[in-house]
Amino acid sequence: MAVVFVMTAVVTHAQEWTKEQTEVWKVVQDTWKGWKTKDVNLVSAAFHDKYQGWSDESPLPMSKATSIEWFNSMKDAMNIHQYNIEPARITVLKTAAVVDYYYYFSYSWTMGDKTESDEIKGKIVEFYVNEGGKWLLLGDMMVH
Repeated sequence: MAVVFVMTAVVTHAQEWTKEQTEVWKVVQDTWKGWKTKDVNLVSAAFHDKYQGWSDESPLPMSKATSIEWFNSMKDAMNIHQYNIEPARITVLKTAAVVDYYYYFSYSWTMGDKTESDEIKGKIVEFYVNEGGKWLLLGDMMVH
């Protein structure tokens, strides 16, 4: 019974998002679509000029320019086959937002004649600022 209550509370909470929470989540969704479809313009449009992103595989955070450069260099070798993102929490203050969510994706990686496939899942926290009515990704941290 407790599990049913918790699941109902989660679904109910997601249905009660504010306009701002919904706007921020749409940016997250659009950015993932850009990664899957290899749309550099869609992905880079979501990044603030002072963006800093940090993966648990990177020794230091990456800038917007470094992230876009990495994406451009890898997009031909990597194919995302499917992905799923599920929000855990979205907090919005006037011009700032924090999005915590779970992710999963399966992909293949081709180098020369060799192709490897893998699946990755984990958690992400993203920090957004609203400038000129547009939510921009200022920073994030990915753990898998």
